Amino acid sequence: MSIAHNLGGSSMMFFRLYTQILRQTQVVEATMSVLGGVRAASTTGMVSTLHHRPATHSHHNHLEARSHVETLPGNHDANELVHADLEAMFKEIHEELDFELKSNEELRTASGQLGISKDRLLGSLGQMAKYYFDGQGKAVRPVIAMTLGHAYNHHQCMNQEEKTETANRQRKVAIISEMIHTASLVHDDILDHAETRRGKLAVNQKWDATRSVLCGDYVLAIGAKVLAQLRNEEVLKVLAQVLADLVHGEFQQLQNKENETERFNLYLNKTFNKTASLIAYTCKANAILAKASPDLVEEAFKYGKNVGIAFQLVDDLLDFESSSQLLGKPAAADLKLGLATAPVLFASTEFPELETLIKRRFSQSRDVERAFEFVQKSKGLLQTRDLAKQHCDAAVQAIEPLVESPYKSALINLTDKVLIRQK
Repeated sequence: MSIAHNLGGSSMMFFRLYTQILRQTQVVEATMSVLGGVRAASTTGMVSTLHHRPATHSHHNHLEARSHVETLPGNHDANELVHADLEAMFKEIHEELDFELKSNEELRTASGQLGISKDRLLGSLGQMAKYYFDGQGKAVRPVIAMTLGHAYNHHQCMNQEEKTETANRQRKVAIISEMIHTASLVHDDILDHAETRRGKLAVNQKWDATRSVLCGDYVLAIGAKVLAQLRNEEVLKVLAQVLADLVHGEFQQLQNKENETERFNLYLNKTFNKTASLIAYTCKANAILAKASPDLVEEAFKYGKNVGIAFQLVDDLLDFESSSQLLGKPAAADLKLGLATAPVLFASTEFPELETLIKRRFSQSRDVERAFEFVQKSKGLLQTRDLAKQHCDAAVQAIEPLVESPYKSALINLTDKVLIRQK
């Protein structure tokens, strides 16, 4: 199967998933006072009605006892500050996934269509849906979203009760971001025939492709339900934009530009749409939930956008610098998929021979190896890191207006971690 065909299929998947969110937006706009379920149609024709959970469910109370981290001195680590949030987040994700599987009678019909028992379908889908939610990933997106949310809550001078209530809602945004991200990973792994992800067997290798597609759809549908539960029209529209950007980014990945400048601009735009958009808009959503001023909401977006672009630039860098063992996936993976990332684009200014390889998407024998060698000989890796640092500096500048707090300190330190990470 060709790369173009794979990417086109991925685009159509994301388009279908995006329409799920848009349909839910229309439902919320029409019935904000009485939320219904989200309906998610899978590629096999299975339709699952996701019911709104009663407010008495236990996950609403995970963060009632929060430590007063505002009193901690010195520099701060984002992962440590939001450790309780992360634990609650993964617990809630598992509860959300399990709740629908156990309560949804329409799965009985789906199991009949697939020719397997309901119990077997529930067990298989449940295992698959939770496979990447094992707490072993970097959890970059929820960490950023929750840390920024706390920083904004502190800036707004909320009392402890307001902070707890707002943080619980902001944690839902983190859950949504992780579900959108994970659903995209599942579909990417299927289309790319990935062998590993996060150091373990990829979902498409552990299970068949059909069920893996169902799994990705199901995870995103649950994310849409959590989004609807926020009952905030502005936040819903903001996060719906993420899926539109993902679709756009997939189509941009199919394109190639002859002009060197246009090619790099396309790369940066694609990087925003496929990676930074999710981080930027979750930051924006949590600033909105903190009831920040419009100017500060925009600064939250800028922080997330710049950190997201920097993160992807370093990710592209590590594709050439780190071992496959550290990365949890094969090295030079992007080259093998026919993608020219920042190190390659920078290197092409020193080694014009790369132009031909880029145009044919490294499709001929030894193209990948030759491109890898050119990048190693060039200043491309250094230039990529310098560009990432520029974006990190812009992220720090964006949150300068916030009052000092451990969370603001952690957001600044997080930009340094993005630059020096090895995996």
